[in-house]
Amino acid sequence: MIDLHSHLLPGLDDGPEEVSETLEIIKEMSFFGYTEIVPTPHKFHTLFDPDPNIVMGRISALNKTMVRRFSFEYMCNLPQIKALTDHREFSRTKDGYKVIMVEFHSPLVGKSEIEKSVFSLNAGGFIPLLAHIERYLKDDEFWLDLRKKYKVFFQSSVRTLAKPSFHIKKKQVIRFLEKGLIDNLGTDLHRATQLEKVEKGLTFFRNNFSGLGKDLFSDKFLFENS
Repeated sequence: MIDLHSHLLPGLDDGPEEVSETLEIIKEMSFFGYTEIVPTPHKFHTLFDPDPNIVMGRISALNKTMVRRFSFEYMCNLPQIKALTDHREFSRTKDGYKVIMVEFHSPLVGKSEIEKSVFSLNAGGFIPLLAHIERYLKDDEFWLDLRKKYKVFFQSSVRTLAKPSFHIKKKQVIRFLEKGLIDNLGTDLHRATQLEKVEKGLTFFRNNFSGLGKDLFSDKFLFENS
């Protein structure tokens, strides 16, 4: 199992302040079944924009744990993304597209902005893995239609599955999973206090969607037509 969404590197963005908390998180994640964690510090965020060398320094300080590489959670600033020469992509598809994680500035982002951004990213050689899509509260048909029109991957947070059964976001993620719309489940972990929700969400997933597990905790992204 690989986690492709976390903010656990110490003193970097809005995650832990001390190495000890980061190490506690890593230890617990290994108990949950994770074999690798790929931290995704915020990039082009209004508050955070870490230099890759600083990020690698934080990883080196962890002394060969299961954190060995990183990517970014990019705020969807298209000119800044396209201007970079090193994107630290998760992987590349067979046809050469770079897979990067992207989030939008607000849960209230409009459908047209999401669609235009995905189109522009595709044109620039990227396939976005859109983080925590349940956060944006768009109807299921919007995401299904976006998938038909463009090259795009969808990620939901496993912690959403820890919410009460009546919660609107949890119910939407369940529908997404049933429709085969989710490509990846990430933890979006920031602090050790969230570990209980990760464990609870994983338990719910394993009890209800065990047949999907391997593909949803991987960095291998493929399209049928790639």
